[in-house]
Amino acid sequence: MSYRLARLPGGREVGMTGLGDSAGHHLAVFFHPTPGASGFDPDPSVTDRSGVHVIGFDRPGYGSTPPADVSVAEWVDEVAAWVRSTEAGADAATQTQYGRIHAIGWREGGIYAAALADRHPEILDAVALVGVPTPERAARGAEGDAVGGNGLPGAAGAGGAAGAGGAVGAGGAAGALAEPLGYRDRLQRMLDDASTQGDIGVRNDRAAFADPALKPPRIELPTLILYGAADPYATVSDAQWYASQMSRAHVERVEGGADMIARQWERVLAFLRDPEASEAGAAEGGRTAATRR
Repeated sequence: MSYRLARLPGGREVGMTGLGDSAGHHLAVFFHPTPGASGFDPDPSVTDRSGVHVIGFDRPGYGSTPPADVSVAEWVDEVAAWVRSTEAGADAATQTQYGRIHAIGWREGGIYAAALADRHPEILDAVALVGVPTPERAARGAEGDAVGGNGLPGAAGAGGAAGAGGAVGAGGAAGALAEPLGYRDRLQRMLDDASTQGDIGVRNDRAAFADPALKPPRIELPTLILYGAADPYATVSDAQWYASQMSRAHVERVEGGADMIARQWERVLAFLRDPEASEAGAAEGGRTAATRR
């Protein structure tokens, strides 16, 4: 993992983390949850051998990025400008020409990933949304929510304090796939990083999610949408909201809650490496653009 301060093409200085193979020919922009920060790796043992270079940015008010009132559209436009500069060979962090570029969104980060694909489809090859609530749900998710926010420990409170929710995910540790070694420690470090500036990042995100301009994204790229069997925060209804205006979406129910990002990380990266093969496999099973229950 490499961490540094970077300057986006528009001039904003942000915290930025690179995970996995920096010389790989796939680049994935990973959008973190609310609260969250860019340094989180769901499973380093998978990331390191995936051939995908995963980049994350601290949104304003989180980690090392100064606070600012930024809409979802404004943030993804800035990220898109960075992607274009990287593709042009102007970014000093990688010195690599990427064959394919993707977006990954986990929890509230999926709102940003979907908006990037909607607004800038020409720069992306595929999208993965993992346990993502609708913007309306996310705007109120930390305010007296019946399940304690988005299912991350401490996420119901503004700063992400340690251990507030008990279980790692809304569904606990149950699931067919084992939790990767060190997942809880890495998650807690992310939440600690997210809270270094207090709750300003959370408040900025909630305000951005309340924007009435946020509608179901129109995306024609291969898109994998996963929702958890034990996740009351991002349900099948949320997944269907995103898929409703997508022509190539594959929606699937998987085990777990918020922790599904770690359990499904290998699946997500494999999909991004070869989305067409994943689409073909889903079509053979009759599940493309539908929900597997």
